[in-house]
Amino acid sequence: MTERPLIAIDLDNTFADYTTAFKDCLTQMGYDGYADAPDPSDYSFACSGWFKDENMFLPLHRRAVGLGLYLRERPYAGALDAAYDVARRHSVLFATSREPDETDGLRWLHAYGLDATPNWNLDLWRDTYPETFEWTIRDSCRRDGSGIRFCHIWDKTFLDADLTVEDNPHTLNRLMDKGLRVLVKRHAYNLPQCERAEQSGLGFAFDDWTQVPTLAKRLLGENAK
Repeated sequence: MTERPLIAIDLDNTFADYTTAFKDCLTQMGYDGYADAPDPSDYSFACSGWFKDENMFLPLHRRAVGLGLYLRERPYAGALDAAYDVARRHSVLFATSREPDETDGLRWLHAYGLDATPNWNLDLWRDTYPETFEWTIRDSCRRDGSGIRFCHIWDKTFLDADLTVEDNPHTLNRLMDKGLRVLVKRHAYNLPQCERAEQSGLGFAFDDWTQVPTLAKRLLGENAK
C-alpha cells in the first residue's frame, strides 16, 4: 500500500475551543468576571484579564475537567469539514497531550463522528501491545491509508508527522527545532511561533479552519487547487 502523509492535529484550542468551554466551567464554579475575558496572551493564562500567576490555572483546569470541560468544547467553525477534507488524502491523527481524561475524549470524538476509521483508537495499542505502540503510531498510520485516528501522546515530536497542526508555543518550538512542518492556530499567546513558522519556511499561521486544506497542500508540496 502506498504510504500517505501523516498530519497530526492537536485538539484543545487548535481544533476545538478550549477557552470558551473553560470560561463556562469557571462560571459554574462561581468564578465571576471571566465570561468576557480576552484571548489569553500567555499559555498559562497568567496574564491580563485572567489569573495573577501560573499557580492558579492548573487546579482550576482540573476542577473544570471534572465538570465535563472536554465534552463542552466545540470545534472551531470549519474545522470538521477541513478534517474530513484532508483525511480523504492523508492519514490524520488527532494527537493530544492532555492528562488522562478518562473516556471524555473518546465520547467527544464519537459525538462528532470522528471515530469511523477502522482501528481509530490507537490508545488501545498502548494497552494491548505496549512494545510496538511507538512504531505503530509513527509508521503504520502512514501505511493504513487515509482516515482519522486518535491517541494521547506527550512528546509530539516523536511522531515525525509530515505536518502538525498545533497551538501550544512550547510544542511548536520543539517541532520547529527538529525542522518539522507546522500549521499554527493563531492565538495571542503564540504570536512569536506564528512569526517563526512563516519566516523559517516551516509553516503558516491561520485564523480560519477553511484555510487549512489549502495551506496543508502547500506545505506538503501538493497541487493547491
